[in-house]
Amino acid sequence: MLAASLVWFALLAAPSPATSTEFVAIPGGEFRSTIRYAEEDAPRHVDGFAMSRTPVTVAEFEAFVDTQPQWRRDRVPSLLADRGYLANWQDADRSGIDGDAPVTHVSWFAADAYCKSVGARLPDWSEWEYVAAASPTQRDARGDATWRARLFDDGTPRGIDARANAVPNAYGVSGLHGTTWEWVGDFSTLMGDADKRGGEDGDRLQFCGSGGLSFNNRDDYAVLKRVALLSAMEPRSTLGNLGFRCARSTP
Repeated sequence: MLAASLVWFALLAAPSPATSTEFVAIPGGEFRSTIRYAEEDAPRHVDGFAMSRTPVTVAEFEAFVDTQPQWRRDRVPSLLADRGYLANWQDADRSGIDGDAPVTHVSWFAADAYCKSVGARLPDWSEWEYVAAASPTQRDARGDATWRARLFDDGTPRGIDARANAVPNAYGVSGLHGTTWEWVGDFSTLMGDADKRGGEDGDRLQFCGSGGLSFNNRDDYAVLKRVALLSAMEPRSTLGNLGFRCARSTP
Protein backbone atom coordinates (compact mmCIF):
# COMPACT_ATOMS: atom_id res chain seq x y z
CA MET A 1 0.00 0.00 0.00
CA LEU A 2 2.92 2.34 0.78
CA ALA A 3 4.36 1.77 -2.70
CA ALA A 4 0.98 2.51 -4.27
CA SER A 5 0.70 5.70 -2.22
CA LEU A 6 4.12 6.94 -3.31
CA VAL A 7 3.35 6.32 -6.98
CA TRP A 8 -0.06 7.93 -6.56
CA PHE A 9 1.35 11.14 -5.10
CA ALA A 10 3.86 11.30 -7.94
CA LEU A 11 1.07 10.96 -10.48
CA LEU A 12 -0.82 13.82 -8.90
CA ALA A 13 2.10 16.19 -9.41
CA ALA A 14 0.87 17.18 -12.85
CA PRO A 15 -1.12 20.04 -14.39
CA SER A 16 -4.89 20.08 -14.09
CA PRO A 17 -7.08 19.72 -17.17
CA ALA A 18 -9.57 22.36 -18.17
CA THR A 19 -13.00 21.22 -17.07
CA SER A 20 -16.56 22.29 -17.55
CA THR A 21 -17.88 20.12 -14.74
CA GLU A 22 -21.03 21.69 -13.31
CA PHE A 23 -21.62 21.35 -9.58
CA VAL A 24 -24.94 21.56 -7.76
CA ALA A 25 -25.16 22.95 -4.23
CA ILE A 26 -26.59 20.34 -1.86
CA PRO A 27 -28.05 21.72 1.39
CA GLY A 28 -27.12 19.85 4.56
CA GLY A 29 -29.66 18.01 6.69
CA GLU A 30 -30.51 15.09 8.92
CA PHE A 31 -30.56 11.70 7.25
CA ARG A 32 -31.11 8.14 8.50
CA SER A 33 -28.74 6.01 6.50
CA THR A 34 -29.63 2.52 5.42
CA ILE A 35 -26.26 1.53 6.85
CA ARG A 36 -25.93 1.29 10.60
CA TYR A 37 -22.75 2.92 11.85
CA ALA A 38 -21.27 1.48 15.04
CA GLU A 39 -24.72 0.10 15.98
CA GLU A 40 -26.21 3.61 15.93
CA ASP A 41 -29.42 3.98 13.96
CA ALA A 42 -30.15 7.60 14.83
CA PRO A 43 -30.25 10.16 12.00
CA ARG A 44 -26.87 11.53 10.95
CA HIS A 45 -26.14 15.10 9.92
CA VAL A 46 -24.82 15.60 6.41
CA ASP A 47 -23.08 18.94 5.96
CA GLY A 48 -23.86 21.02 2.91
CA PHE A 49 -21.60 20.34 -0.04
CA ALA A 50 -21.61 20.41 -3.85
CA MET A 51 -21.93 17.43 -6.18
CA SER A 52 -21.33 17.26 -9.91
CA ARG A 53 -24.60 17.37 -11.79
CA THR A 54 -23.72 14.33 -13.91
CA PRO A 55 -21.23 11.45 -13.76
CA VAL A 56 -17.80 12.14 -15.26
CA THR A 57 -18.07 11.42 -18.97
CA VAL A 58 -15.80 9.65 -21.40
CA ALA A 59 -14.96 12.99 -23.07
CA GLU A 60 -14.04 14.59 -19.73
CA PHE A 61 -11.80 11.68 -18.83
CA GLU A 62 -10.16 11.81 -22.27
CA ALA A 63 -9.28 15.46 -21.57
CA PHE A 64 -7.83 14.41 -18.20
CA VAL A 65 -5.69 11.71 -19.84
CA ASP A 66 -4.50 14.21 -22.45
CA THR A 67 -3.33 16.55 -19.71
CA GLN A 68 -1.99 13.84 -17.44
CA PRO A 69 -0.72 11.10 -19.81
CA GLN A 70 0.62 9.12 -16.88
CA TRP A 71 -3.01 7.94 -16.56
CA ARG A 72 -3.05 6.48 -20.07
CA ARG A 73 -3.94 2.82 -20.24
CA ASP A 74 -0.44 1.91 -21.41
CA ARG A 75 1.36 3.95 -18.75
CA VAL A 76 -0.61 3.61 -15.52
CA PRO A 77 1.18 1.38 -12.97
CA SER A 78 -0.48 -1.92 -12.16
CA LEU A 79 -0.45 -0.87 -8.51
CA LEU A 80 -3.06 1.75 -9.37
CA ALA A 81 -5.23 0.02 -11.94
CA ASP A 82 -5.93 -3.56 -12.98
CA ARG A 83 -5.91 -4.91 -16.53
CA GLY A 84 -9.45 -3.74 -17.13
CA TYR A 85 -8.49 -0.06 -16.86
CA LEU A 86 -9.96 1.78 -19.89
CA ALA A 87 -10.15 -1.61 -21.60
CA ASN A 88 -13.15 -0.45 -23.62
CA TRP A 89 -11.16 2.37 -25.29
CA GLN A 90 -10.03 2.04 -28.86
CA ASP A 91 -6.54 3.35 -28.11
CA ALA A 92 -4.55 4.21 -25.01
CA ASP A 93 -5.52 7.87 -25.28
CA ARG A 94 -8.69 7.79 -27.39
CA SER A 95 -11.90 6.06 -26.52
CA GLY A 96 -13.62 5.82 -29.89
CA ILE A 97 -16.92 5.55 -28.00
CA ASP A 98 -19.73 7.93 -27.05
CA GLY A 99 -18.08 10.90 -25.35
CA ASP A 100 -21.25 11.79 -23.45
CA ALA A 101 -21.51 8.39 -21.78
CA PRO A 102 -20.31 7.97 -18.17
CA VAL A 103 -16.68 6.85 -18.13
CA THR A 104 -16.23 3.31 -16.78
CA HIS A 105 -13.34 0.87 -16.43
CA VAL A 106 -11.63 3.32 -14.04
CA SER A 107 -10.01 2.47 -10.73
CA TRP A 108 -10.61 4.30 -7.45
CA PHE A 109 -7.10 5.74 -7.72
CA ALA A 110 -7.84 7.16 -11.19
CA ALA A 111 -11.23 8.52 -10.11
CA ASP A 112 -9.69 10.13 -7.05
CA ALA A 113 -6.90 11.67 -9.15
CA TYR A 114 -9.39 13.04 -11.65
CA CYS A 115 -11.49 14.72 -8.95
CA LYS A 116 -8.41 16.22 -7.29
CA SER A 117 -7.30 17.57 -10.69
CA VAL A 118 -10.48 19.66 -10.88
CA GLY A 119 -10.26 20.89 -7.28
CA ALA A 120 -12.73 18.35 -5.99
CA ARG A 121 -12.90 14.92 -4.35
CA LEU A 122 -14.97 11.78 -4.50
CA PRO A 123 -18.19 12.04 -2.46
CA ASP A 124 -18.38 10.09 0.78
CA TRP A 125 -20.95 7.30 0.99
CA SER A 126 -23.17 9.37 3.32
CA GLU A 127 -23.20 12.24 0.84
CA TRP A 128 -23.89 9.95 -2.09
CA GLU A 129 -26.69 8.09 -0.30
CA TYR A 130 -28.22 11.38 0.92
CA VAL A 131 -28.53 12.77 -2.62
CA ALA A 132 -29.42 9.43 -4.20
CA ALA A 133 -32.42 9.10 -1.87
CA ALA A 134 -34.13 11.82 -3.90
CA SER A 135 -36.61 11.19 -6.69
CA PRO A 136 -37.56 13.94 -9.14
CA THR A 137 -40.23 15.15 -6.69
CA GLN A 138 -39.01 14.26 -3.20
CA ARG A 139 -35.68 14.76 -1.46
CA ASP A 140 -36.19 11.53 0.43
CA ALA A 141 -38.32 9.18 -1.66
CA ARG A 142 -37.35 6.00 0.15
CA GLY A 143 -40.85 5.71 1.55
CA ASP A 144 -42.18 5.36 -1.99
CA ALA A 145 -42.16 1.58 -2.46
CA THR A 146 -42.76 1.84 -6.21
CA TRP A 147 -39.82 4.22 -6.75
CA ARG A 148 -37.57 2.18 -4.52
CA ALA A 149 -38.45 -1.06 -6.31
CA ARG A 150 -37.29 0.48 -9.57
CA LEU A 151 -33.81 0.97 -8.09
CA PHE A 152 -33.26 -2.78 -8.39
CA ASP A 153 -32.18 -2.00 -11.97
CA ASP A 154 -29.38 0.36 -10.92
CA GLY A 155 -26.20 -0.30 -12.86
CA THR A 156 -28.04 -1.73 -15.86
CA PRO A 157 -29.53 -0.25 -19.06
CA ARG A 158 -32.92 -0.55 -17.33
CA GLY A 159 -31.96 1.91 -14.59
CA ILE A 160 -34.50 4.70 -14.08
CA ASP A 161 -31.88 7.33 -14.97
CA ALA A 162 -30.55 5.38 -17.96
CA ARG A 163 -32.78 7.15 -20.46
CA ALA A 164 -31.28 10.17 -22.21
CA ASN A 165 -34.28 12.27 -21.19
CA ALA A 166 -34.38 11.13 -17.56
CA VAL A 167 -35.49 13.90 -15.22
CA PRO A 168 -32.92 15.13 -12.62
CA ASN A 169 -33.76 14.44 -9.00
CA ALA A 170 -35.10 17.01 -6.56
CA TYR A 171 -31.59 18.42 -6.02
CA GLY A 172 -31.01 18.81 -9.76
CA VAL A 173 -28.55 15.89 -9.90
CA SER A 174 -28.78 13.34 -12.75
CA GLY A 175 -27.70 9.79 -13.36
CA LEU A 176 -27.38 8.47 -9.81
CA HIS A 177 -29.57 5.48 -10.72
CA GLY A 178 -28.44 4.94 -14.29
CA THR A 179 -26.40 2.38 -16.19
CA THR A 180 -23.36 2.67 -13.95
CA TRP A 181 -22.51 2.27 -10.29
CA GLU A 182 -20.26 4.95 -8.80
CA TRP A 183 -17.15 4.97 -6.63
CA VAL A 184 -17.30 6.82 -3.31
CA GLY A 185 -14.30 8.13 -1.44
CA ASP A 186 -14.72 5.91 1.63
CA PHE A 187 -15.88 2.76 -0.16
CA SER A 188 -13.41 0.60 1.74
CA THR A 189 -15.07 1.38 5.08
CA LEU A 190 -18.59 0.38 4.11
CA MET A 191 -18.57 -3.09 5.63
CA GLY A 192 -15.84 -2.76 8.21
CA ASP A 193 -15.31 -5.72 10.52
CA ALA A 194 -18.71 -7.15 9.62
CA ASP A 195 -17.46 -8.39 6.26
CA LYS A 196 -16.30 -11.94 6.85
CA ARG A 197 -15.76 -12.96 3.25
CA GLY A 198 -12.67 -15.07 2.86
CA GLY A 199 -12.36 -15.64 6.56
CA GLU A 200 -10.73 -18.68 8.07
CA ASP A 201 -14.00 -20.61 7.92
CA GLY A 202 -13.97 -20.14 4.16
CA ASP A 203 -17.72 -19.62 4.03
CA ARG A 204 -18.26 -16.69 1.69
CA LEU A 205 -22.03 -16.96 2.13
CA GLN A 206 -21.59 -15.42 5.54
CA PHE A 207 -21.35 -12.15 3.67
CA CYS A 208 -25.13 -11.95 3.39
CA GLY A 209 -25.84 -12.57 7.04
CA SER A 210 -23.04 -10.51 8.52
CA GLY A 211 -23.70 -7.65 6.11
CA GLY A 212 -27.40 -7.63 6.93
CA LEU A 213 -26.64 -6.94 10.57
CA SER A 214 -25.11 -3.62 9.53
CA PHE A 215 -28.20 -2.26 7.85
CA ASN A 216 -31.02 -0.27 9.36
CA ASN A 217 -33.37 -1.15 6.51
CA ARG A 218 -32.74 -4.73 5.50
CA ASP A 219 -35.44 -4.56 2.84
CA ASP A 220 -33.62 -1.73 1.03
CA TYR A 221 -32.19 -4.29 -1.32
CA ALA A 222 -31.02 -1.80 -3.96
CA VAL A 223 -28.73 -0.07 -1.47
CA LEU A 224 -27.58 -3.43 -0.09
CA LYS A 225 -26.58 -4.48 -3.62
CA ARG A 226 -24.60 -1.28 -4.11
CA VAL A 227 -22.78 -1.61 -0.79
CA ALA A 228 -22.05 -5.28 -1.48
CA LEU A 229 -20.52 -4.37 -4.84
CA LEU A 230 -18.35 -1.56 -3.53
CA SER A 231 -17.19 -3.48 -0.49
CA ALA A 232 -15.96 -6.27 -2.77
CA MET A 233 -13.70 -3.91 -4.73
CA GLU A 234 -10.05 -3.03 -4.31
CA PRO A 235 -8.82 0.51 -5.09
CA ARG A 236 -7.16 -0.73 -8.29
CA SER A 237 -10.24 -2.65 -9.45
CA THR A 238 -12.25 -1.66 -12.51
CA LEU A 239 -15.63 -2.69 -13.87
CA GLY A 240 -17.48 -2.07 -17.12
CA ASN A 241 -20.40 -0.52 -15.23
CA LEU A 242 -18.54 1.38 -12.50
CA GLY A 243 -17.84 5.09 -12.94
CA PHE A 244 -17.76 8.10 -10.64
CA ARG A 245 -18.65 11.73 -10.05
CA CYS A 246 -16.97 14.41 -7.95
CA ALA A 247 -17.94 16.52 -4.93
CA ARG A 248 -16.69 19.65 -3.24
CA SER A 249 -16.92 20.62 0.41
CA THR A 250 -18.66 23.88 1.20
CA PRO A 251 -16.14 26.40 2.59
